[in-house]
Amino acid sequence: MATIDVLQAGVTKPGPDRLASAAWLALVHDATRKLGGVVITSVEEPTVGRNYYRVGVRLRDGVSLSILFNAAANLVAGAQRHDSDRIDEVFVDVPAADVYRYAGLRVAAGAELDQPLNDRHLRLLTDEERRDVAYHQPERLGDLLFNWFD
Repeated sequence: MATIDVLQAGVTKPGPDRLASAAWLALVHDATRKLGGVVITSVEEPTVGRNYYRVGVRLRDGVSLSILFNAAANLVAGAQRHDSDRIDEVFVDVPAADVYRYAGLRVAAGAELDQPLNDRHLRLLTDEERRDVAYHQPERLGDLLFNWFD
């Protein structure tokens, strides 16, 4: 399933979901162990200014990443770790993506999330979500799905 297929009403809003996030976090631990890595941060939950969960991992080769989860879209993504004051993510492919897919989660490739945002991406969003897009002007599909809207 293409990442664009998850675009539906409500997908841009913070969506705390205790059960889904617990399942995702267990998968993060499984996938990270599979790669010989470790989880290095606690989970950051969706809040005003962030519509997704985020946790940091360090892989065996020393690479540090964030694994992101948009509960409303049931979507997992990877991002380079960076200063928490930055609002934009540098999207990368999710390591051990098969672990998440086998459990029924969708996994977005970094290249998909870097696609320029266009009107086709917005057609199923609510009027309020389209107003948020007009105001915040995200440039990429990933900026819409993993956003900083307030």
